[in-house]
Amino acid sequence: MAQPNVVQILESQQFDSKRYVSRLLHDSEKSRVVLFCLEPGQVLPPHESTSEVVFYCVEGKSIILIGEEEVVLGPKALVVCPPLVSHGIKAAGRSTVLAIITPRPS
Repeated sequence: MAQPNVVQILESQQFDSKRYVSRLLHDSEKSRVVLFCLEPGQVLPPHESTSEVVFYCVEGKSIILIGEEEVVLGPKALVVCPPLVSHGIKAAGRSTVLAIITPRPS
């Protein structure tokens, strides 16, 4: 049996005043987990994926773009984006968002 890989999310945070920071926390043949760290006003531009994406706001306040909708997420809240729907992130303040992507995009 493989050993569990424990990731301390808050210790994985990294911010850059010039652009958002993305950190790959987990990558397997079944799923991918990416941490996004954004300063106020920074944007992860909308894009599509063939996978379902669960956005979980760890800290701060973010606006998650899903299709034509804008969903405001505060700490410890999540929203799910279905496959093939455009999605992105706008930081309303300094924020940390976890994206859980399944199945892993090929």
